[in-house]
Amino acid sequence: MTDVLVTARLCLRELVPDDLDFVAGMLADPRVSQFYPKCFDREDARDWIDRQIARYAQEGHGLWLVSERATGRPVGQVGLLLQKVEGVAEPELAWLLPPQCWGKGYATEAAAATRQAAFSRWSYPHVVALIRPDNAQSRRVADRLGMTLEREVWREGFRHLVYRSLAPAPERRARRRVVHQAGPMWLPDPAGREETGR
Repeated sequence: MTDVLVTARLCLRELVPDDLDFVAGMLADPRVSQFYPKCFDREDARDWIDRQIARYAQEGHGLWLVSERATGRPVGQVGLLLQKVEGVAEPELAWLLPPQCWGKGYATEAAAATRQAAFSRWSYPHVVALIRPDNAQSRRVADRLGMTLEREVWREGFRHLVYRSLAPAPERRARRRVVHQAGPMWLPDPAGREETGR
């Protein structure tokens, strides 16, 4: 399987049906799903993977599987989603990790790489992160990424904080969408390290 992004410690690749055991185990953990409307069962996890595969085909990106480069061990999912926010499709930077992988800086490292790819590979002028107000761990990741808290919105019956990062000026001017490129993009390890389940 081809990596979409590679960082100092991590590989990000597209999910495949064989990832079901890992995804189902992570989504069934109440500590992971506490900011979602419910815990997810195995069939929900299968649907989750199918939605990401559909996103790859339609948008060129979605939630990817994150693994340690050194061991190949999966450590979570990080990616780029198009989400409707007050009627506008926004590119969302999203992260979701199991509790045993919290506190290692994986979310920050993978999200920083994903944000850079959003600007340079997909030419988005900005990215957002949608975070429930009491999700302190995810808010710390957004802070470590240097994202700006912009406003509060209601989505699917819950309050969400909208954090935003703007692309550097040259990328903001290039507003065109580009097609998904094959092959990995290697990115350096970001300075800050903090981690969360989302």
